[in-house]
Amino acid sequence: MGVIFDEPKYPVIDKAPGFWKTVSNFSLGDIAIFGGTAAICGPLGYYVGTPAVIRVPSMWAGLTLGATAGFMMAYQNSSGRLMGLNPNDREVEVNLTKKS
Repeated sequence: MGVIFDEPKYPVIDKAPGFWKTVSNFSLGDIAIFGGTAAICGPLGYYVGTPAVIRVPSMWAGLTLGATAGFMMAYQNSSGRLMGLNPNDREVEVNLTKKS
């Protein structure tokens, strides 16, 4: 577990959210980041593969790297909202509804 030096500016829902809690908190915007990054990097990898022989392997490598980067960005956004580092109005509202 890393150390966070920033003070939360928004209400804290979970100080140290686990993997599945963070993934289940993905918003539509997080899923769009994940899918969009993968969708852009696949064709980009195909385009970058200059000799025709490596175009398809280059496309798969680009798709893999894009999906990994997109997942990491979405995970960072989601965990930031749970830890109160990013705006989290929706999460606070859902959390209050569960407690009632």
